[in-house]
Amino acid sequence: MALALMAGAQYANAASPTIRDEFEATSVSDNWFSCSRDENSFVFGNVPDEPRSAATQVVRGLPQNNVLAFAWHPKGCAREDGSYDRDGSERSELWEAEKNLAPMGTDIWYRFDMFIDASITPATGRFVIGQWKETKSPKDAPILAQRFNGRAFTVSIEQDNDDPHRDPKNVLCRVFIASQETAPVEPGFGNPHALVKPAQLFSLMKTETLSVGHDADDLAHGSAPLSLPGLTGCAQGLSVTRYNSLPDPFGKWTTMVYHLRLVPDQTGLIEIWADGKKISKTEGVIGFKPFLAKESQYFKFGSYRNHAEFETITRLDHFIRSERKEDVDPDGKLAPP
Repeated sequence: MALALMAGAQYANAASPTIRDEFEATSVSDNWFSCSRDENSFVFGNVPDEPRSAATQVVRGLPQNNVLAFAWHPKGCAREDGSYDRDGSERSELWEAEKNLAPMGTDIWYRFDMFIDASITPATGRFVIGQWKETKSPKDAPILAQRFNGRAFTVSIEQDNDDPHRDPKNVLCRVFIASQETAPVEPGFGNPHALVKPAQLFSLMKTETLSVGHDADDLAHGSAPLSLPGLTGCAQGLSVTRYNSLPDPFGKWTTMVYHLRLVPDQTGLIEIWADGKKISKTEGVIGFKPFLAKESQYFKFGSYRNHAEFETITRLDHFIRSERKEDVDPDGKLAPP
């Protein structure tokens, strides 16, 4: 770990601020930018019938007329006059405020409680709730994302698709580094328009991953399950170890902890815990080349989906971001070794 931290220091030298938010106020704090659009709404403060406060975010389906007309004004969010560039998606996201952003490559910890309501169904397509991106990224994609397609909680990373046999349009490679065991399917495997059963994903301490290509419509082009090391296909330079499956997050609160070092070389690192259990550890090439040290990484939370007819409520609470593990897990119970 010490050697990895020394290697990561070449990317991020200035300390980033520690951010805490319990969302107790009835308006959004200056820790966040709220991405207002016609299809969403935000409520802050006390949660009805619960002894906690939270950021409550609602996304609802709107008629799909004129949706394809496509700043730190985030693309697709409302301007001061209420107008915005429709992009064919529906979202209700909070973005980390620009003044708080950490430099790319920062060794950093995130802890948050999230509530995902039970509206997502096994037939639901693209549904991202929580992602980490790079400002002015070489690729228009999240480096790390929590995906809920098909009512299956998964975590994926994206890297450059360097497979010499790839379709030239598939410039991204998606690798699933964690998945929900109880889900009957794992998205993005096999037929790009279907969800099919995965193969032996959750052997304790077994090192494995799913690697798939990716296109502009967020459809995955599958390959067989891959064991590491000795990866073939589009995923390159990665070591992924799965310890436990992700919990069922629907209709309940789930506590997530992430330890991140987002760099596209062998010093990259992602560790994930959920409800006090270690889920997976990913080491190696994480993100896109060229590495842009002057850019920042940012987290955003809330629904981001293709058009759907139903309403979805998400909530965010107990948010802490710090370069020190002890700030996010002071008693060692949320992120045990």
